[in-house]
Amino acid sequence: MLVYQGVTTTEIAEPVARLAQGLQADVVHIGVSVDAVVGVEPVRTVHIDHDLHDPGTPVPPVLVIPGGLGWKRLVDDLAVLTWIASVAGQADGVLTMSTGSLILASAGRLSGQAATGHWLAQDTLSALGADVRRERTTRSKDSRVVTASGASAALGASAVLADRLRWGPS
Repeated sequence: MLVYQGVTTTEIAEPVARLAQGLQADVVHIGVSVDAVVGVEPVRTVHIDHDLHDPGTPVPPVLVIPGGLGWKRLVDDLAVLTWIASVAGQADGVLTMSTGSLILASAGRLSGQAATGHWLAQDTLSALGADVRRERTTRSKDSRVVTASGASAALGASAVLADRLRWGPS
C-alpha cells in the first residue's frame, strides 16, 4: 500500500485489512521515505516499511492507493508517478480509493478506463483521461483495476478484487 503525508486513515484500515484477509496476505506500507507519516480522518501515525526510491523495495503483487489530502504533493513528484506507473503495470491487481484514483490517473494508468473517485474530484479525474462513472465502484474490463469512491465503497471493492485475484477474471 502506498502511504503518504495526509493519507486518509479510514481508507488504509478496514478496506485494506479485508483485502489482505481475502488474499491471505500481509500489508506492507510503502512511502516516499521511511519516515513515519501522519494520516488524517482520524489523525494517526503510520510507519513505513519500505521507501519506494530504494531499489530493494519489492514490487507488490497488489497495489493499493488510498486517497487523502496529500494526494496533490504526490502527483507533483515525477519519481513517485514513475514508480506508480511501473508497479501498477506489473501488479496483479490495483485498488484505489477516493482521491487515490487521481494519483493513479496522474501516473497515466486510468486513461480511457472506467473509474470513480471522490465526488469533488471527478472533473479532475476526467481531465486526466479517465472515463468517469458516477458509481461507488468500477473495475477495468479485466477486473485488474478497481476504483472506489471512498472507504465504505472500498469494502465491496476489496472483495471484488480479492475474488478476481483468487479465482481469475469474471
